[in-house]
Amino acid sequence: MMAVNFNDASQKGNTWRMLLVAAGIILAGGVLFAWSRVLFPVLVGFLLAYGTHPLASFFEKHRLPRILGFLLMLLLFIGLLSIIFLVFLPAIVHELMFIGQKFPVWRNVIEKYIGTLLADLEVRYPDAYSLLQERLTQWTQENLPSIAQRLVGWLTGIIGSAIGMVSTLLSLVLIPVIAAYLTVDFRKFLNALQILVPRPVLPAVEKVAREVNQVLKDFVRGQLLVAMALGAMYTAGLLIVRAPLALVIGPLAGLFSLVPYLGFVLGFATAALLTFLEYQDLWHIMGVLVTFVVAQNVDGLFLTPRLLGKRVGLHPVWILVALLLGGELFGLPGMVVAVPVAAALRVVVQHSVQAYQESVLYLGLKPEPIFYTREGCSLCEEFELILEPLLDCRGIHFRRVDVDLSPAFKERFGSRVPVLEINGKIVAEGRVSPSELEKRLEGELKPRHP
Repeated sequence: MMAVNFNDASQKGNTWRMLLVAAGIILAGGVLFAWSRVLFPVLVGFLLAYGTHPLASFFEKHRLPRILGFLLMLLLFIGLLSIIFLVFLPAIVHELMFIGQKFPVWRNVIEKYIGTLLADLEVRYPDAYSLLQERLTQWTQENLPSIAQRLVGWLTGIIGSAIGMVSTLLSLVLIPVIAAYLTVDFRKFLNALQILVPRPVLPAVEKVAREVNQVLKDFVRGQLLVAMALGAMYTAGLLIVRAPLALVIGPLAGLFSLVPYLGFVLGFATAALLTFLEYQDLWHIMGVLVTFVVAQNVDGLFLTPRLLGKRVGLHPVWILVALLLGGELFGLPGMVVAVPVAAALRVVVQHSVQAYQESVLYLGLKPEPIFYTREGCSLCEEFELILEPLLDCRGIHFRRVDVDLSPAFKERFGSRVPVLEINGKIVAEGRVSPSELEKRLEGELKPRHP
């Protein structure tokens, strides 16, 4: 077999560089996690600068100050808030006043249904009802002191929150200031980060960064459009059904849909409960159900595939895991950014796995071709006649495996032979021309560097 010589110093250098890069990423992640509350204004400011960067670059291209991009985004945000307060706020206040007027009636309805349910339980299951009543009384007596202690702790927490409100207001003031500075110097900031990346891995890091940037742009733009469309559909459907607080529940459900599943669950539960209290029948609740089901189907079949596509490509289980981790670590803001962060990490993990599977650690220095065949197969004999000289000229020997001698190989390759596998990867199968097989071998048998 042809020997491939590698320089030990180069191998050690590459290994140490990769270890340093990995250690730097882990260290940066640890610092961000440990100082997340302190660095929160900086992180939010960076995200705002990142979102404003395309518009600032547009102004810069036309020889205008980059800060104009940030100021324009700030004016658009203030204008949007003004429209909400001037147009939607009066309708929302009217809806809330309606709820205030209806609340005593709804309370009577709840008491009526609960009273009827308890009376029915007492008549049907007197022993179980008295046992339940006894247990509830006992639980109340045992836990009343702890409840009082919790109330005291809650009041203390409110005082602490009032003190922390000053810090929150200070953060709200600092965020736009930090975002403005980062918007102006965003290119300098990126160049400073680029200088820190080791030169041998810079092309790979830039490729991953470009893909992460594209995924985040597609996700943010698509998810905002999806949330607006869902909010409009929820609001329109609830208005048709004449559900209470339709102008409040619909937009909020659309906004909460930025966190997957949250908008649907909270919106449907709230709308269904208020609609039942208002009308006390199933038809209006069915209308609410149809509204949310139709909106979700339109989202799943049309909106998300068209606006988000498959670039995020996260399995629902991983989305739930990301939401749980984001909520546990950073609360509601963590749940909002959990899915785009998970999508960005997916790109990094994909490239890491690909690099690992192409490395000497995974494949080894020596290629190991395995030729799966069976006796009496003329196509297999023809394939082997082509394969053998192509490997012999490279000084490589292959292992011949008869699939009929192993039930596992027969189930996997029985209908596909002949099959050529090199280091666990299927290189060719079935009928392949000599030129095509040689081309594939060239790609798989090229020298591998650690």
